[in-house]
Parts: sequence; C-alpha cells; structure tokens
Amino acid sequence: MHGARGLVEPEIRKGNDFPLIMKTKIVEKDAVVLSIDRMTTHNGPGIRTIILFKGCPLRCLWCSTPESQKADPEIALYPDKCIQCGQCIPVCPLEAITMTGEMIRIDRGRCNNCGKCAELCYSEAIMVLGQSMVVEVLVEHAKKDMVFYEQSGGGVTLSGGEPLVYPDFVGQLLQALKEEGINVGVDTCGHVPWQNFESVLAYVDFFLWDIKHMDSERHRELTGVSNELILRNARAVSERNIPLYIRFPVIPSYNDSEKNIKATCEMARGLSSLVEVHLLPLHHLGKARYDSLNRDYPIAHLSLIPDHVLEEMKQLVESYGLRCYIVG
Repeated sequence: MHGARGLVEPEIRKGNDFPLIMKTKIVEKDAVVLSIDRMTTHNGPGIRTIILFKGCPLRCLWCSTPESQKADPEIALYPDKCIQCGQCIPVCPLEAITMTGEMIRIDRGRCNNCGKCAELCYSEAIMVLGQSMVVEVLVEHAKKDMVFYEQSGGGVTLSGGEPLVYPDFVGQLLQALKEEGINVGVDTCGHVPWQNFESVLAYVDFFLWDIKHMDSERHRELTGVSNELILRNARAVSERNIPLYIRFPVIPSYNDSEKNIKATCEMARGLSSLVEVHLLPLHHLGKARYDSLNRDYPIAHLSLIPDHVLEEMKQLVESYGLRCYIVG
C-alpha cells in the first residue's frame, strides 16, 4: 500500500523489536513514522502501543535504531532475503542497484530512497523505512487496542527518533488521543527547543526522559550535542508537575562510572515529579539495522554488562532514595 509520498506502509509489529537541533521547520500536516509497535510493556505503565517517529537531533554512539536518526524515509537492504530475481535492477531510475554474483548491492551515493525497488521486492530484501502518516490514521491504529489499555492501565507512547521534532503534529496527535480517553506518554531525548515541550504539555500524562551523561563535554563526544538544554528542559517539565521517568542507558566505558551514576542520581533526586529511574543495559540487537543501511556498527567492541554489575548499579541508585528498575 502506498502512502502520501508513494512509500510502503510502516512495519506494524508486536513487541519491542539517536547533530544539532533541527532548524528547518517540518511541514506538519503529516510526519514520518518509522513503525507502530503494539502490545509493548516497557515504555510506560500497562500495555502500550508505541509510535516511533523518524528524525533525531542526537547521534548517540550506541544508538540501537540508526534508521530513526534521519527524518526522511530510507532504503534498507537485507541480502539474506534476496531471491535474486533481478526485478529491482531495471526499475531503479538512478542505476544504484547491482548484482555481484549472488549478492545484491545498493550504491548509497546514488540512491535517492524513491522506493521503486521496494515496491517490487516480494521477498522484502529491500524495504522502505518510514512513511508519511496523518493524525487520523495513527489514532485509528491506537484505538485497536483500547480494551488492553483499559484493562492494564496502558495507552500510547510516542517515541523515535525524537517525536518533538514534529511539535505541531505531535500536539494534534496527543490531543486527538486524549479526546479518545487514551493515556499518552512521550519518550524524549530532551534536546529540542522549550517551546516544543510547552506546546504539548497539556496533553501529556508522562515523559520517559533519556539522560546519557552528566558531563556536558563528554555528552557532546558521545551524542553530538551538549546536555545543558536536555537538563534545563527536564527541570522545567518537572516544575510543571508532569510525571518523569528518567532512563539511563548503561554503556560500558562510556557512562557507567560511579561518578557519573552518582551525578545522575543527584540530578534525578532534584526533580519533584520523578517517578522512578530505569537502567537500560547495553545490547547488540541494533547491529543488523546498521548492516541493512550499510553503516558501520560503532560499538561492536563493547561487552555486555553482567547481571551482578547491573544489580550493584541499581542498589547505588536506590541508595539515593530513588525507585529503580533494570529494563531490558
């Protein structure tokens, strides 16, 4: 099925299967959605539907969803699925696709992500990631699971990428969801202008707020941006009594020092609307996504964190009087 920009529908699946602030205003009668994940349980209270948007102002070295970073749709290639029918080659208007032996290749320097190849690829070896969608369609998707929201105390969480790079669109979507009686949360990196938050606060039940590192220069090295705006926005939201869940990605040798964890706890303890702290341990589930975009995976050298180390971190957080959970 084709969307408003001639692209295939975003993937809709069950379960849970990151530059500078964007200056250019995005046309917001629609927004580019990466996927709609149903029946999730780790993105806010209860059973939830997660709407993931494309576009993020950060470039975290450990990002597990690199396809969410760019705001525009992208072509993903999965060579193992290719049946070597060759139909994608002649339809490419820029001659960006070639077949070498049994291996299909895409010249990313030529490809303009038009999606013509994906339209013909029945084996889904080539797929378009991201589609322009309108508010009404997203609301209808969300309403499919109303019974689960009601029974579990769940709802809809907007994530990405960074949903608040589309402040007008997200405001309209949040308002529409609230009118349906749906609990709504926003998973944010925090690095957008304050007015983007201010315009949606009336419709948000809670925020999931990523805190990557408390040292601003180290934060810039790891994500491409400093942390001042992120922390300032978090404090401003908390002052307005909107529940905050602090999410801390635990990345060995990057941000897992005792000094940084303690600094994060001190900051979190100063947020009057804080609900709890979530530790998000490193995983390598995103490697296949980097491969599909022909991008190098930057953290292949990092080892997973032993369970006992995570438990010690949890106890350290709890020693500050904070509720803490290991998520994932």
